[in-house]
Amino acid sequence: MQDDLASMIRNTAARVRARDFGWAAGISAGVGGALLIADLADWRIVLIAWAAFMAALAVRYSFSSGRVWAAPVQRIVDTEMEAQEAELARLRIVQGVARALPEPIFVLDAQGIVEHANPAALELVGMSEASGRHFASVLRAPDVFEAAEAVLASNESQSVEFTTLGSVERTCRAYITPIDTGTTEVQKSPRALVFIRDLTSERRVEQMRADFIASASHELRTPLASVLGFIETLRGHAKEDPEAQEKFLSTMQSQAERMQRLVADLMSLSRIELNEHVPPRHRVDLSEIANDVIDSLAPLLESGGAIVDFIKDDDQSTNIRADRDEVFQAIQNLIDNAVKYGGDPAMVKLRVGRGAAPTPFAEGPPAHRAGDSAEQVAARLGVNVSDLVYVQVRDFGPGIERADLPRLTERFYRVNVERSRKSGGTGLGLAIVKHIMNRHKGGFQIESRLAGGAAFTCYFQNAD
Repeated sequence: MQDDLASMIRNTAARVRARDFGWAAGISAGVGGALLIADLADWRIVLIAWAAFMAALAVRYSFSSGRVWAAPVQRIVDTEMEAQEAELARLRIVQGVARALPEPIFVLDAQGIVEHANPAALELVGMSEASGRHFASVLRAPDVFEAAEAVLASNESQSVEFTTLGSVERTCRAYITPIDTGTTEVQKSPRALVFIRDLTSERRVEQMRADFIASASHELRTPLASVLGFIETLRGHAKEDPEAQEKFLSTMQSQAERMQRLVADLMSLSRIELNEHVPPRHRVDLSEIANDVIDSLAPLLESGGAIVDFIKDDDQSTNIRADRDEVFQAIQNLIDNAVKYGGDPAMVKLRVGRGAAPTPFAEGPPAHRAGDSAEQVAARLGVNVSDLVYVQVRDFGPGIERADLPRLTERFYRVNVERSRKSGGTGLGLAIVKHIMNRHKGGFQIESRLAGGAAFTCYFQNAD
């Protein structure tokens, strides 16, 4: 490009020289003609003088090449191009920094049109491209758009807190500030920088602390009181009674183990809630995880005489974007529930497949349902039902009353409190499953029929 530009400058300089030579010849000839008309000089002298002038001019042009004529212009152009390259290099650095930042950034023009959005911003709004679109149609947060309009009008920075809607609620704070490069053109057409900071983790930590204290104080009160009562008894009239001591110590151990399970489940639920707004990125095979869960529970299943029948519908891929440990925990909780409440001995069917999970209650009296159907999950994700992957756990227990179905995923909700405590339940298993599915932007459906058992289905989006 530099060589082409230099050649163009030299050619232009050559044309300018030729034009100047022609003008010089014409003007000098005109002056000579005027002298002859006015009879102020002999025509021979005028002709000799004009010829000498033209010869000198020709010699001057012949010894000065186009490169010499073009050199000053070339220097000016080179200086301007170097300045532009330096400016472009600075712009590329700024754009690179914006792309590398983990926080969302938008640049708006005077009309509120998005001129630039970094990858974090595109991920926040769920778009592949936002440039050229109005900011109000990109980020559905009226308070932020109103603040941006005010900044563009007043040239004063503002900040505003807002909440994004979706399967997982996110709390953010937007910082809007005018961009000033010091040029008159930019001052006439102002721009605004919108920087968004995700406060969800901070808010969740605050809420988690409050919930943990409330839940722990409520649920631990009974077993702690029981343990304290047994300690007082052991120190009192049972002090010399070995049989009573053995009985009370066994009960105390049971209560301590219950408290241990409760604290572990509360901590697990808190960790899941803390990261619920961060979608997982790893690719895992759902059928492999289901097999691993069965293998890990094999000793427990054998000791209880429970049978788990694993079915994979077809050979289609069951890859999903997921946190493997969380999906493992969700399937484990569902199987654990099915073993506890699925009869004695328990018969459990574990099924993995693509599309909509088949209902196990197609025949006989109608079953009751709560939660998300495959069609609802697909519509929310903007995919076809065939793009879903499911895992379903079914038991053959007494079933669940219709009124209880919507409340099963609430914390500490138990259909049968006494039976749950005897079997070691904490009332948090299905709440954990629900929050895991929220993080994976999937769906969770519960189906049941009295005397016909229950089926729990988790839906994920296929990763292929």
